[in-house]
Amino acid sequence: MTQAKPPQDDPLLKKVEELKKEEETKAEELNKEQELRQKVEGLTDKLARALADLQNYKRRAEEDRARFIKFSNAELLKTLIPIMDNFDRSVKHLPEELKTNEWAKGAVAVHDDLLKALEAIGVKKMEAVSKKLDPNFHEAVMTAPGEKDIIIEELEPGYTYHDETLKPAKVKVGDGNK
Repeated sequence: MTQAKPPQDDPLLKKVEELKKEEETKAEELNKEQELRQKVEGLTDKLARALADLQNYKRRAEEDRARFIKFSNAELLKTLIPIMDNFDRSVKHLPEELKTNEWAKGAVAVHDDLLKALEAIGVKKMEAVSKKLDPNFHEAVMTAPGEKDIIIEELEPGYTYHDETLKPAKVKVGDGNK
């Protein structure tokens, strides 16, 4: 028995073929859409990383800039501190007869203004007398009878700049003999 071949013009067969082609086309479109979504996700991730890198770079650059400014200021201040020390000594040793002199009063006012200006930018004089000797802040240049490692006298003031030692105080320290 021979089977009859379905006619080529069978509308049902044509419809099945069209549906198969549509299904294949939709599958291809879904694959393309999936590929595009993966590319978009990958690019989004790269963009997020690039933005994070840029923000980190900006933060580090700003920190570096601030450190550079602070370091530069510290170097300048280190050259001015000995001048300030001399100015302090001249004010402390101002003769009594000149304390009422207008010019001397002006010099003392300039001295006081300079101290205030230095404090305003973060420079502070250290308090040393009666404190325990700390090599981070003090330089012991003499010893004398007194409580061991306690500062008896400040010979030259020390200065800090933003809580870092700019110049250690030169001090006289107790040697443990009372």
